[in-house]
Parts: sequence; C-alpha cells; structure tokens
Amino acid sequence: MGRTRIPVSVAAILLAGQLTAGAIGAESADLLLLQGKVITVDAKDTIAEAVAIKDGHILAVGSTAEIENYAGPKTQVMKLNGKAVLPGFIDAHTHLEGIAAFHRMLDVHAPPLKGVVEILQKVQARVKSSKQGEWIVGAGGWGQALPTRQQLDSVAPANPVVLRESAHVQILNSAALRELGIKKGYQPPRGGHVFTDPKTGEPTGKIQEMPGVWADKVPAPSYEARRQSLREVMEYFRSMGVTTVYDFPSGDGMKIYQDMRDAGELPIRLRYQIILTGQPAAFGDFVIHYGPRTGFGDDWLRLGGIKLFVDGETESAVRYEPPGQRQRWVGDVRYTQQELNDIVMKAHKAGFQVWTHALGDKAQDMILDAYEAAEKADPRPDPRHRIEHAGNQEAGPTTAEQLDRMKRLGVIPVPTGAWIYLGHAAFKTQAPVPFIYKTMLAHGLRPPGTSDSLGSMPESMSPFFSMWTIVTRKTRGGELNGPSEAISIKEAIRSYTIDGAYSGFEEHLKGSIERGKLADLNVLSADPLTVPSDQIKDIKVVTTVLDGKVVPGP
Repeated sequence: MGRTRIPVSVAAILLAGQLTAGAIGAESADLLLLQGKVITVDAKDTIAEAVAIKDGHILAVGSTAEIENYAGPKTQVMKLNGKAVLPGFIDAHTHLEGIAAFHRMLDVHAPPLKGVVEILQKVQARVKSSKQGEWIVGAGGWGQALPTRQQLDSVAPANPVVLRESAHVQILNSAALRELGIKKGYQPPRGGHVFTDPKTGEPTGKIQEMPGVWADKVPAPSYEARRQSLREVMEYFRSMGVTTVYDFPSGDGMKIYQDMRDAGELPIRLRYQIILTGQPAAFGDFVIHYGPRTGFGDDWLRLGGIKLFVDGETESAVRYEPPGQRQRWVGDVRYTQQELNDIVMKAHKAGFQVWTHALGDKAQDMILDAYEAAEKADPRPDPRHRIEHAGNQEAGPTTAEQLDRMKRLGVIPVPTGAWIYLGHAAFKTQAPVPFIYKTMLAHGLRPPGTSDSLGSMPESMSPFFSMWTIVTRKTRGGELNGPSEAISIKEAIRSYTIDGAYSGFEEHLKGSIERGKLADLNVLSADPLTVPSDQIKDIKVVTTVLDGKVVPGP
C-alpha cells in the first residue's frame, strides 16, 4: 500500500521529538511531517523543516530532504506547506473538575450579561424552573459585579443561591446562609472568612475560602455525567493544542482518570497532584505508609506532587501590612510555621515534589523557610518544589531577595499570566507592577505556562491567549498592565512547552521537538515568531498529533 497523505486542516494533536536526520536505508517512520517550519524549542532554538515519528516518539528532525529518507511503504505523510509546528502545549496548573463543574452552573458572566440587573433576571428564571428549596449555583468571573445578598433575596426568597466570583469568593443569599448555619458569631473553618456588616455584625453574604461548606449541599451529578463532562473539558484543551495538563483532582476525579486510562479514553496526558487541605496528620497514611512518590505512573497518567495551601485569595492572602516591613502581617493563614515545616519535611522525605499555594509575600517567606529547612535536613538533588502564584504580585511584592532565594533552592515560581488581562484595578494587586515575568527570567527562574482555570476566566484555557497577554500586557480595557515586565514570544512559548515540562520533571519526555521524546505536536494557522504581537491570541491549532497519531478534532 502507498503512503497516506494527511490533510493539514484536520484538527488534531501532534506528538514531537527532535534531532539529526537519517540517511538512505534508515528505518521507516509511521508519520512524516514535511515542508514546514518546525520550532523545536530545543536548547539552541533550532528551526527545522520536517519530523519523522515512530511508535509514538520522535525519530528524527531535520530538513525535508533528510526526513524523506524515513519514508516506507506504510508511512503516512503530512505536507505542511510552510506551516509552523510547535511541541504540544503543557498547562502546568489547572483544574479540570472545576471547569467541568462550572459548565454545569448557571453562567452569570458580565459581560456578556449587562450587569447586576440581567444577572438577577437569569437567577429569577432559574428559580421559576426549580423546586422550592433547590440549590441554585451560578458562576461569574474575576472582578465582576455580583448582586448583594438582599438583591438575591428579592428574586430567590426560598431557594438557596450561591454565585461564584471565583473558586475563592462567593455571594450567598439569606436562604443559603440559613441552610449553612452562617449567622452572627459564626466561626468559619480555618483559613475561611465570612464578611460581616461592621455595624451589625451580621453576615453580608460574601464568603471566602469556604467552598467545602456549601459544595457538599449541592447534589452531585452521576458518575457517568461527571466522566463525560471531564472528557469534554479535556477535548477542549486538546483543541487548544494542550496535550498535557497538570491537574488537582478529587478522589472521585482520580478514579475517573484511572478508569479512562484503563479504557484508553484519555484525550490528553495527565499529571495529577494530591491536594492536602487538613493538618499534617491528615496525609500520614497516604504519604508515609503507602509509599507513592512523584513520578509514579506512565506517560498518560502520572502522580505528581503534594499541594498545600498557606493562604487564600487576594483579601485573605497572608501579606505584610503595611508593605515594606517584615514584622507585622495580616491574612488568613492555614498553618503555623512549625506545622508547615513539619508537613513539608514529611512530604520532602517521602520523595514528593511539593506545590504550595502562597499568594502573599509573607506566605511566600513562610514556604521558602519550610523548603529550606527540609532541604537542609534531608539534602535531595533537584527537588524542584514549587510556589503557585509567586510572581503574580497580588498581595505584596515578591522581592528580589525572595527570587534569589528561589533560584538558590531550585524552587519554581508559578504565576498565571492570563490574569494580566483583567487589569490592575480588577485584580486588586498590592504591588506597583503585577506578573513580573521579565524579572523572574532575569533571575534565572523558569515560570511555566498555566491557565489556573475553574471557568471564571474561560479565555485562559487557550495558551495563545495567555501568551498574548504575557507578550503584549494588554487588558480587557485596552490599557497596558505592567508593560515593563513584557517578555518575547519565544520566551512565552518556552513557558508553555519546555519550561512547563521542567516544572513537572518531564523535560526528558516532552516540551521540545527532539529525537526520543514523545510525539506530541501542534500544526498552527500562523507562525507565532513572525505574526504581529497583537495577533498571537488569534493563532489556531489546525492539526494536533498526540502519541504520534493525528487526532480528530472535537
């Protein structure tokens, strides 16, 4: 049978690897990509023309003439006609279950809704189609206006209502507060916060860092529905060129992932982190006695790290107040320093990479102290512990001293560049310049690309949207947000490819188009290295190769 020609217009996932070309008589490849612009993202930023793929791995990278030598009687050939090729993207921090749950919520994003009046109309319509007492959960976006408790009461007096600004902050109506027992004098769980009227002490309806308090009250969909919605979210990521996701599933989500892996149904590769929200004793059995460690699994489903929370979202972030000193601080801390030291030490000694949510500058000092204590007590080559949201600058500045300390300890800062789009005011940043990408790179750090999505900002799921924000620093209002911290498109691409892989100990497997690596690749509608910077967000993935196979589009 002759060679099969594959049209570039097919939406798919492209697996990649790189290196030197073959010679006459070289072994036959399963798939050849020819006549393209292959942006390898290797150490030298090599640009090639063609790639040979065999058994799900990169066989060779080079010129079209060289790679054609790998053609055999059953080799599939894709002629790219000059189109650019990148490694499959890696989203190094997102929440698949949260996005799937968001898709089941009442969408109250404004825009497209025109403010609180239209949000209330949408809630009222849902009340009319719901049973009395049935929970109504809606989801909006970062920084948008939401109705007050009293406004929600006017359209939903008998139905508990929760409107989510983000995974961290929600607005509840009076019926929801009653159901949850939240009233004057209520003591929230550790790290949580209930906002109260300063005059009366009564809850305003706004809560923070307390999703577990209300989420359990909402009936969960069936296993089959959750599995299908997760598959749809993964397929959407794949359509954006994301071939690997670093995720934080619940125990239920982990079961679904394993079932999908066993059935050969995973649309993307997954590296999952275990979230620990309790005290140190809460993870003793799993970490100390059962013996898993970072890296367990296979190329489709792999155990990553342990995730901790030192603080919460902007207003509950543990930060120095007033700024510029290191003695006084505010915020809702989850652990004492000793507790944090103990839990990090146990995870570190058990062979785990530790990921820590530490938004505020004080919180970042706390986790750096814990990382340093663990590494001194139990030296381990290259542990690559991470600080999620370091560099965002949301709650006090990440200082040069802290960045130097991260570099010395091998700690990876993990900001979320798409949030640049929200603007300085909407994001309530407490530092003069947010999202300090240029500064982090200058310190020799390697921040990976992330969406950190739970649906509150759907645009962030597109790597090209996030790269556009990091490169142009443009906001939804059209102004520039910290333009002095802009980086180049090459640097932004590295964050979503090889630096993402590095952040999860996977740089030997993926993140660049080099010989021997997994064949995960994207063929693009435009060349990101040459298009005007403002058009980066408009680049589409026209074909994806995953595990060496052209994958049908959604």
